[in-house]
Amino acid sequence: MKKQAIGNTKKIKGRGSVVYTLPFFLGEKLKKVISFILNIIGALFIFTSLFIGVCLVLNKVSDNFDISGLLNAHNLQEAMDWYQSRDKASMLSEAVHVESVSYDRYAYQQLDEETQIAYDQIYDCIVDYTDKITLITKDKDVVAVAYEAVMADYGNLFWINGYQYNTYSNKDEIIGLEFEPKYTMSQEQRDIYQVKVDAVVKDWLNGINQDASDFEKALYVFETLIEKVDYNTSSKENQNILSVFIYQSTVCQGYADAAWYLLDQLGIKSTIITGTANNESHAWNLVTLDGAYYFMDVTWGNSKYLDSSNDTNKRINYAYLAMTTEEISQNHVITSTFEVPECLSNKDNYFVHENLYYDWYNVDSIGKRLRESYESDDEEISLKFSNSDVYGKVITYFFDGKHISDYCKGLSSVYYLLDENANVITIKWR
Repeated sequence: MKKQAIGNTKKIKGRGSVVYTLPFFLGEKLKKVISFILNIIGALFIFTSLFIGVCLVLNKVSDNFDISGLLNAHNLQEAMDWYQSRDKASMLSEAVHVESVSYDRYAYQQLDEETQIAYDQIYDCIVDYTDKITLITKDKDVVAVAYEAVMADYGNLFWINGYQYNTYSNKDEIIGLEFEPKYTMSQEQRDIYQVKVDAVVKDWLNGINQDASDFEKALYVFETLIEKVDYNTSSKENQNILSVFIYQSTVCQGYADAAWYLLDQLGIKSTIITGTANNESHAWNLVTLDGAYYFMDVTWGNSKYLDSSNDTNKRINYAYLAMTTEEISQNHVITSTFEVPECLSNKDNYFVHENLYYDWYNVDSIGKRLRESYESDDEEISLKFSNSDVYGKVITYFFDGKHISDYCKGLSSVYYLLDENANVITIKWR
């Protein structure tokens, strides 16, 4: 049985072959398919040429448009990744270098160049009340260190409480980092509070001359804050200066920020140090007096902080006015991420200034100083000793042995306070 070929056949003379031709309707369909495919290829070619042309023009005229990622793509997926990264990058504002105004601030000086640039951007953002900015750095750890340094160098930023960062990435590569401050009030509210703060600060600083010595300025700030402001964990806005200047009630952070603010108004450089004291979170100040570094802890200078149950009136503990590293290390641990200098000088120590410091055990010299205070009708006197050995001998002789009456005639009883951390004895005569 012969098989019938589909379509037409044609015998060519002189040859032993047969040519088959497709039916008419199939030939037309194939032509249409081929034509469609060719049109698609042509359109893709034209689109791709136009796209690459536009990219080349943008790459030429725009500083922040980089086509190299597309040109280096080896396949369609890599080209898509490049496009998606460009799409994400377009959501970021341009990262702008900011001129530094903090070159003389201590924490700023301890940072590397990348962190200083982030610091300048962050500080400028907060002061200008900007919602968010794109940082030049792409390292979130750099942002954390920079933000901490800003808050250490500036105690007056009462309208911010932390921040969040937004990362933009393409797969595992971070292509952008945003800094977004967490403001606690509107810009208008900030300005109103600032006027109120400035009025209080002006009033409080009326009692000190701008020409006073560094020691006198630090002493005035120390005494003023303790006398006018109570320590209270329930105080409003207690993590910033509003608690001090508006509500006169605060905790350690408020004291440290306010000390920074008042000292800054008087031309004294200081930095806010964070850490722990007796294993609790704490803040205090690093101050520069007459070219030397000291630690100042206003919180611990308030007697009510260390002994809130004491029914005596609030008094000032001058042991925490200008301390060395050795002294503060007895009960404070620094956790600030920037390097903190070693404080070695005691020239501007309160007790050294007032001739109340003893680095040797001399019974007669100490006894005469106590008698002088007693007969002058002072309310109290505090003496500081260079080490625990001298401190212990004075307690044993004058108080346990009751030899204080040998120098203070008519003294039948005495009330005294001991600060073992600072080796300070305070005697209340009245």
